Amino acid sequence: MVEPAPPLLSERDGYIARLTINRAEKRNAMTLAMWRALGDQLEVWAEDPQVRVLVLTGAGDKSFCAGNDISEFPELRATPEQRAAYDKITTRVYSALREFPKPTIAKIRGFCIGGGLELAQLCDLQIAADTCEFAVTPARLGIGYKLDDILLLTSNISAKHAKELLFTARRFPASDALRWGLINRAVDEETLDETVDDLATEIAANAPLSVAAAKAIVHEAVKEESQRDRDLTARLVIECDASEDRQEGQKAFAEKRKPEFKGR
Repeated sequence: MVEPAPPLLSERDGYIARLTINRAEKRNAMTLAMWRALGDQLEVWAEDPQVRVLVLTGAGDKSFCAGNDISEFPELRATPEQRAAYDKITTRVYSALREFPKPTIAKIRGFCIGGGLELAQLCDLQIAADTCEFAVTPARLGIGYKLDDILLLTSNISAKHAKELLFTARRFPASDALRWGLINRAVDEETLDETVDDLATEIAANAPLSVAAAKAIVHEAVKEESQRDRDLTARLVIECDASEDRQEGQKAFAEKRKPEFKGR
């Protein structure tokens, strides 16, 4: 008897790590067990020097991720204590993805809704098929949308577009998501895999310390002035300047060849 595939697939190809939410028959809705497994894998790869880029996607062509599997809610979110325990696990995943020290790319097909849209927003870059649809649907379920979730949304799009998403709970096309700034690119579905692979390969070929520093410094740059860690940003630049990779980059430029960065 063939064992069923796990609901979360993880693989690494060279410097590129890939996580696939693997419940296509359920539109890749996340169970609590899947949230736990996703958090565990993110923490492992955050510390792995062989991982330079992470690609997050959903199986099949119907949905990137439909959010939480609400069929579990009567059993796992019925009381305030259960809801708090559930939210603690999902918050751990959101924190791990937000703080992942290497570039992250959401590769999006089909619907991208609710918690799935939050996962996509927590990635650094979002590349979507032009056939995708996006929605935030708590108003259809009678659920209050937490401040942290709305802050995430409004860190990516304007308040007026966030209101339209939240008030209507409607599915919006990729063209709107691109116009609003919710995604980086909308590409032909047939070229989505190639586009993301090329982007991940291009990023992974660059100096890992420089890329990681850029990510961390951008995160500081978007904070209020009083909240910025200027000592951290200065230290990251100094570390890049003192690295072997800086010497390799300059040498490769002078020799008119591609650099071979080691991340040190």
